[in-house]
Amino acid sequence: MEKLCATMKGILDLHTHQYGETGREMPLFHTWPTKYFYEVSIQLTEMYKQELQLKHVIVQEIAHTSNSDLMKVELSAWLYQPYIEEKARLLIESMLLETGHRTL
Repeated sequence: MEKLCATMKGILDLHTHQYGETGREMPLFHTWPTKYFYEVSIQLTEMYKQELQLKHVIVQEIAHTSNSDLMKVELSAWLYQPYIEEKARLLIESMLLETGHRTL
């Protein structure tokens, strides 16, 4: 995800350099401007980065826990994915539609 964001930042910078802030008349994606695609990439990256940090902590806690009730709570936190917002799935699906990887 971080590489995707870095690539999108490079594309955005190049796009801004070539066409200015207004962008070109025909967008790079179906309807989204390049800047919005980059912003969505950043949002998703931050969500998944926080979730990954939480999962690292959960793994460390499970490794040192012998209480089965506490393990169940940790497993719930693992499955619940509290840092992945509900809009993440919509954003991912929208990105797939914008790039042509998913059809209606």
